[in-house]
Amino acid sequence: MKAIPFLLVVLAVHLTAQSNQGEQIYFHVTSVEQADATDWCTTGKCSATRFKVGGYRAEGDASIEYALECVEVIANEPTPHITMQCVHLHAHGDCSAKLYADAISFDTEPSNSSGSDKPTLSAYTIKSEKEVRRK
Repeated sequence: MKAIPFLLVVLAVHLTAQSNQGEQIYFHVTSVEQADATDWCTTGKCSATRFKVGGYRAEGDASIEYALECVEVIANEPTPHITMQCVHLHAHGDCSAKLYADAISFDTEPSNSSGSDKPTLSAYTIKSEKEVRRK
């Protein structure tokens, strides 16, 4: 009888570890928007751009539609540099990604990242998701 609680703890730890690693998915991008994120840098020491991405992943006889958001930040001091970078996507593209509880991280490296001064690559936050059944 003492083995059952132990097995439940091991199973819970295993499932938690799997969810932290993310689920590998393929994501089809249907729309991309960008605009100044004026709510992020109010001191004038940085600037920010908000990227909004729409898309879906197919799953069996349904697809899951997502609205995603990522904010890219450029610090102005001591010299202008990107501190938080979003993967730049294009509509009508398929991407390999990882799905987490509240975010999607795309497996693509940003084009201008190199060396030790690489900016932090930000995942896209899931703003909404909706299942759509095929008829």
